[in-house]
Amino acid sequence: MRKSWLVRIVAIAFVLTLAFTLVFSLTACSGYDVTKKEGDVTKRTSLEVGDDGKFTVLQFSDLHLTSDGSYKLDRETLRWVEEAIDKAKPDLVELTGDAVGGSKAKRDKAVLALANIFEKKKVYWAYTFGNHDGEHTDVDGKDLWLGRDGKQTLVKDVLKNVSTGELADRLFFGDNTRGNKEIFELLKGYEYSLLARSAEETADEDSETKMGVGNYVIDLKNSKGDTVFALFHMDTHGKTYIEPKGNTKGSDGYIDTGYLGLTDMQVEWYENKVKGYSEKGIKTALFMHVPSYAYREAFEVMKGNNKYGIPQFTEKADIKYWAEKNMISEDIMNIEFVKEEGIYAARWDEGLMDVIAKYPSTALISVGHDHNNSFMTKHKLGAGNEVILGYGRTSGVNAWSRDIEIGASVFTVEFESGAYEGIAVNTVYPSFKYTKYGNR
Repeated sequence: MRKSWLVRIVAIAFVLTLAFTLVFSLTACSGYDVTKKEGDVTKRTSLEVGDDGKFTVLQFSDLHLTSDGSYKLDRETLRWVEEAIDKAKPDLVELTGDAVGGSKAKRDKAVLALANIFEKKKVYWAYTFGNHDGEHTDVDGKDLWLGRDGKQTLVKDVLKNVSTGELADRLFFGDNTRGNKEIFELLKGYEYSLLARSAEETADEDSETKMGVGNYVIDLKNSKGDTVFALFHMDTHGKTYIEPKGNTKGSDGYIDTGYLGLTDMQVEWYENKVKGYSEKGIKTALFMHVPSYAYREAFEVMKGNNKYGIPQFTEKADIKYWAEKNMISEDIMNIEFVKEEGIYAARWDEGLMDVIAKYPSTALISVGHDHNNSFMTKHKLGAGNEVILGYGRTSGVNAWSRDIEIGASVFTVEFESGAYEGIAVNTVYPSFKYTKYGNR
C-alpha cells in the first residue's frame, strides 16, 4: 500500500512539473499564439513624437530565436526582450534581421512569440529581414532551405557592376523571398507590427526578386502633423555562391562568396524616396541587416595593430582618441564600443553612399549581422556631409560565435520646437544571468 501511494505521489509530481513547464513556455515566454495571423489590419505609416520632443527607438539585432521558448537559450532571449522594453520604454522597436531562423515550423512559432510580446506590451515594431529569417520554407511537407537548394538568381541580374567578366555567369544568390513572404503573412493581423511592402516589390516576380520583402518608410510627425524625421527599412537578401565549372546545382562544390546586400533596384527606390525628404530638409535613418559596402571603406582609415586591421573599441581612451580625429561623434561616446570581428558587409559597392552624398538626408545607418561588433563611427561624404554608420548591439543569447554580452541599442531622436536636433545613443543590458555564449 505504501509503495502504491509513493508511485501515485511521484506520478502526480511528474504531471505537475510537466504542466508547469508547458504553461511557462506558453505564457511566460509569450507562447505560440496563432489567433491573429489569419487577419489583417490597416498598417500605420507614421508615428508621433512625444510632447517632450523625444522619440525612442529600441533596436534588437540577431535574436536568432529557434522556438517559442521551448529551448533554454530562446527562453532567456524572450525574457530579455521583455525586460529591455520595460527598461527603454521605446516608442518603436526595430528588429534588424535574423530575429528567427531554423525550420519553417520552428521559425513560425518563434516569430509569433515575439509578436505576442509586442502586442502585450502595446509597442509598435518594425522588422527588416536578415539572411536567416526566411531561409526555410515548406514544400510538400518537407523543409527546404532557400539557399543553394531553393530558387537561385544570378547576381548579374540584380547588380550591374558584376554584369561583365567570367564570374558573372557563375555567381548567384539564394533567394529567400518566399520564406520572408511567409513571415510577412503571419504578421499581417498584428496591430502593432508596422512591417510593410512597397508597391515596387509587389509589382511582379522579377521586381520581387530584386526588391525582396519589406522596403518601407515610417514617418515621425510633430504635434502639428508635420513630418520631422523618417525611418527607412530595407531587405538585404541572402548569401551569394559560385557554381564551379562542371558541377550541377545541388552538388557539394558550391563556394560561399559572402552577402548580396542591396540591389540596384533597391538603391533606385531609396534615391526616389530620400530625395523628397532631402529637398524638404528632413533627416532620415536607415535600418537593415547586412552592413553596406561603405562599412568596409569607413574603417580603412582606422587601421590598428590587431588581426582585423581595425582597432578594438574597449577602452574609453581609445574612443576619445578617435573622437579627437573626428571619426567618432562625441554624442555617442557614452556607449560601450566593441569591435571583435571583421566587417562582413555586402561584397559589392551598391552605390548607396553616392545617393546619400547627392541627397544629404541620411543621418544614421544601423545594422546587425556581425555578432561581435557594436559601435558607431562617422563616414564623411564631402562638403560637410557625413553619416553615422553603426551596429546595433547583438541581442540574442543564441547568436552563434558570440563573444560579447548581449544587449540592445537605444536611439533617442531629439527635437527642439518640432525640428530635428540630433540622435543620442545608449545601450541596455540584462539584469539577470543567462548562458554566457550562444551556439558555440
